[in-house]
Amino acid sequence: MQQKGWSIFFGAILLGAFLLFAVAPFVGWWLPANVSTFGPDVDRLFYIILGFTGFFFVLTGAILVYAMYRFAWRANTKSHYVEGNHRLEIAWTVVPAIILLFIAVSQISTWDTIKYYASMPNPDLVMQVTARQWDWSMRYADKPQPDNARAWAEVPAIDDIYLPSELHCWKGANVRIFLKTQDVLHSFFSPQLRLKQDALPGKTIPVWFNATDANTSYNAKTGKWDIDKNKRWEIACAELCGGGHYRMQGMIYVHENKEDYLKWLDGAKEAARSRQPEKKPPAVAKN
Repeated sequence: MQQKGWSIFFGAILLGAFLLFAVAPFVGWWLPANVSTFGPDVDRLFYIILGFTGFFFVLTGAILVYAMYRFAWRANTKSHYVEGNHRLEIAWTVVPAIILLFIAVSQISTWDTIKYYASMPNPDLVMQVTARQWDWSMRYADKPQPDNARAWAEVPAIDDIYLPSELHCWKGANVRIFLKTQDVLHSFFSPQLRLKQDALPGKTIPVWFNATDANTSYNAKTGKWDIDKNKRWEIACAELCGGGHYRMQGMIYVHENKEDYLKWLDGAKEAARSRQPEKKPPAVAKN
């Protein structure tokens, strides 16, 4: 009975893990709120994969605990060994193959919508984001839609606006980002936008999103743009990129409409162009 006690203990641990999973959606330990137009499609794929993996987790866990209990060690008893079962081996090869094929087919339309350049909607706003150890550099054009956006992404213009780790757009805008990295491999990740894209050295990769909610408003008292504290949408690096990886964070500011965005952009232009170089002290005459 002592040997069977371990199977009961192990089964209790697995049951506890399953119960934590079951209550997670009801206590806030679940997916963050979706604010992207293609978010529902991404979530659908997540739930399909979670359904398959969750089912087989429970099934294999139950079989394992049963086997530990039913066939626990007994004194003076010899084990029986099975060298192989071709039908069983074929079954556990064919079934996963069918499931993987189903998942592969299910994700084609979503992948096409999010990733294929030809399928991306015409942008209302274009920007260029450069990842580097350990921050994000956002480059904005003088106007939301620069001429020949791809060429602009490769060659900066003299009147571009640069902001560290601040991505500004407006609700309902088709935003196209041209993503680069200045050094090592990074990954642009926004959980609320259901957006994740690796930044590869030597490549400029287009990504897009359309935010369905706003989180930024103008504070007339302070003259600043404030984020709703309940809608703080972070940009994280999802690829280990060095010792400062943990602090590579950015923030997404979604304005209510295009007018608010243009108002912010005018203020950003003025702030960028009003900076003057630091005055040097007069040189001391040498005798």
